[in-house]
Amino acid sequence: MERAKFPHQIRTQKMATLVQAARKNSRRDTLIALRDKLAAAIDDCESGRDIAALSKRLMEVMGELDALPDPNIGKNPAQMARERARARGDAT
Repeated sequence: MERAKFPHQIRTQKMATLVQAARKNSRRDTLIALRDKLAAAIDDCESGRDIAALSKRLMEVMGELDALPDPNIGKNPAQMARERARARGDAT
């Protein structure tokens, strides 16, 4: 896989996503953004020591995500579609 020419731009975009998730005060969204940021950092990492530490933290974050209750339990597909549309700002 080819590396990005400007990895600092990718990091900035990922950080903005993580900051936005944290500002929403949503634990699930923040953990998802952190999971994605850690995975990207592992992909870009060349140090075995750093990969080990990042991988450990990634597994911890994934465990925390798995432990959260599923927000979609008990919702019907139409309700979930309306919520997704509302989150995107679409008219319902």
